[in-house]
Amino acid sequence: MRKILLPTALITLLSCCLPAQATDVGFSIGTGYPYFGSLELSLPADKGQQRWFANYKMGFDDGFSLGFEQSYGKGLNHAFGGLVGAVGVYKDGGCDDSPTSNTDSSSDAFRKTLACGIGTIFDDHTLNGLGVSYSYYVNGINQSGWRFKFEAGYGKASTINEKRATGGFIASYQF
Repeated sequence: MRKILLPTALITLLSCCLPAQATDVGFSIGTGYPYFGSLELSLPADKGQQRWFANYKMGFDDGFSLGFEQSYGKGLNHAFGGLVGAVGVYKDGGCDDSPTSNTDSSSDAFRKTLACGIGTIFDDHTLNGLGVSYSYYVNGINQSGWRFKFEAGYGKASTINEKRATGGFIASYQF
């Protein structure tokens, strides 16, 4: 419940309080890796050649990021940018690698193996830090259509003291 309430409040606050007309605010929804879903609000800048954005990334752990993109190319299809906030995830391989004791039954060993396997799937920790991005806009930046975005960054895990480099991909549709 808490994970849904915070993004909903942020998106409502941004959409109500932005000093732009409704047609100037872009909204996109997408999916990718390592996050399963991405919701984004954006504002065009510099005669539509730049954009500021705020997004919410959803996965086994979630996060927010804020950023800026500058478009390049004849049709303004290519954009390079920077972001701060959720730049990726860190997978914590927290299973005990020690062999099972001789007193463990085969069912106990199976349960430990199963628990470790399931835990490995859900052990993502969001890395919060700084990153860079490259986006390809099929119809141009700040236009309705498909976007393919690659991100790379360096950050600290949200729940453990671990710093890592990371990357990701998002395919989204901008309305």
